[in-house]
Amino acid sequence: MKYILLVLCMMIFAACAGDYASRDGRYYIRVGYLPITHAMTLFVTNDMVSDDAPFGLVLERFSSWPDLMDALNGGHIDGASVLIQLAMASNEAGVDLRAVALGHRDGNIVAVANYIETVQDLRGRIVAIPSPMSTHSFLLKMLLWENDMTADDITIIQLPPAEMVPALASGSISGYVVAEPFGARAVTLGVGRKLAESEEIWENSICCALVFSYDFISNNEEIADLFMQKYHQAAAFLQQNINPMSEEIREIALRHLPIDEETLIYSMKWISFSELDICENEYAELYRLTLELGLLASPPTFEDFVLNHCCIGELAR
Repeated sequence: MKYILLVLCMMIFAACAGDYASRDGRYYIRVGYLPITHAMTLFVTNDMVSDDAPFGLVLERFSSWPDLMDALNGGHIDGASVLIQLAMASNEAGVDLRAVALGHRDGNIVAVANYIETVQDLRGRIVAIPSPMSTHSFLLKMLLWENDMTADDITIIQLPPAEMVPALASGSISGYVVAEPFGARAVTLGVGRKLAESEEIWENSICCALVFSYDFISNNEEIADLFMQKYHQAAAFLQQNINPMSEEIREIALRHLPIDEETLIYSMKWISFSELDICENEYAELYRLTLELGLLASPPTFEDFVLNHCCIGELAR
């Protein structure tokens, strides 16, 4: 009886999901995200999709990377703005995810307590990262290497991004590396300072990426192509209007991000949204570090994982 009820529930869910995806005669692309500044291109894309477009866009907010990846790996959403290493790990595990663009360039800082003046001052202290499978983890270890230290010289813990600023303010940690706007928030609140920016540690580092399941792309080639056209238009518009920040960008950001305007403006100073295609040489460095740090035994190759917009367009034609 329990088995019959489970099957019926699955059938009802599948039927509802199908209706949801094709309501109004349009396919509604479901994309997951965390409320971080690095997902701004996705937020602007959402505003640029008109009611008469051949597709709709539904943004689904998550509070943690594990929850988002569970939904993505389980096929409950079509794609996500996510830490690229997490998507690489899923791909290695057999989930056919493809990275179709970057979410941003630059825009990561090492935020530390005000009493930390140099990297050496972190020795023996606690530093937080959002996930071992993140560019933030890579940046922290590279910064230590550059200063004749290793991860053994500090205590690295994992914290959700939203908990990092309070932890720094309370003194339970001495620093962290995480997506914006949490670095900027420590600065604007006066509880921390910027020790280093990502481009000073690892030039052209890859952090967050827009990824989709290959099933979604291959079954909806024209829609995927049109979406990516809109995504790159949104990135160009965003880059043109962040310095100084336009009222439209400010309104979109504050609608999606739980931050104040001062933190938003400060955060945007460190981030670029230009040239969001994933370059092969940049991915090669990411691939090398993933192996060197022992995070993945067999990370996906560029050819098996990256599908830039031009390639999606070729599929659609």
